Amino acid sequence: MSVLLGKNAVLEALKSQMQINKVSFSKSINRKDVAEIIALCEEKKIPYTWVEKEKLDQLGKAHQGVAGFASPIDYVSLDSLLQHEGLLVMLDGITDPHNLGAILRSAHAFGAVGIVLPKRRSATLDEVSFKASAGAAAHLPIARVSNLRDAVDACKDRGFWVYGADLQGKSFLPQVEFDKKAVIIIGSEDKGIGDLLKKNCDVLYKIPMGDFDSLNASVAAGISFYQYFIQHR
Repeated sequence: MSVLLGKNAVLEALKSQMQINKVSFSKSINRKDVAEIIALCEEKKIPYTWVEKEKLDQLGKAHQGVAGFASPIDYVSLDSLLQHEGLLVMLDGITDPHNLGAILRSAHAFGAVGIVLPKRRSATLDEVSFKASAGAAAHLPIARVSNLRDAVDACKDRGFWVYGADLQGKSFLPQVEFDKKAVIIIGSEDKGIGDLLKKNCDVLYKIPMGDFDSLNASVAAGISFYQYFIQHR
């Protein structure tokens, strides 16, 4: 069972199709602050309890007086994501759950239709990444694949163009014209996109910067997604 901590994380999970089994509130919380959560619990007939704050503290310090207990996330198939026309996000080597959550938040904000994660060398969707996503993870279908190179080939077979964010990219991001059916690959901050995966990209681009030579992966992702968004909104 997954534990969701924080008002916004629990609220967004309740608004989504995620199966929430129970919600616990701190007895010391102001009920007006969680009125919408309580209303959704009652509407969906989800049981909720009032517990001592110390009990929630045992789950994590960022609970804000609210914890939700959800069934494990159901990942989707890559093929189901390829039924859509739009932006797919592929992550290579993003192992920090906070970074994963922040990327999911930006992806949802700028209209991505799905996320592709590798089964190895990747953070997974847990309570940390879910909270960092501000609940966006509840609304984005996520596929986990054994091999990203095979996933790229499958995307190309279905008419997607593949774009990689890379410090050595030949194009600057503002010059890139994204196809409507686009895959944007974001690599880790230390190693970037893997060499073999990089060779399979149709376009490698870099983000123009001043004197600094790199960005946090989630920041680079957000800038990239926004560029796609303003071209296809």
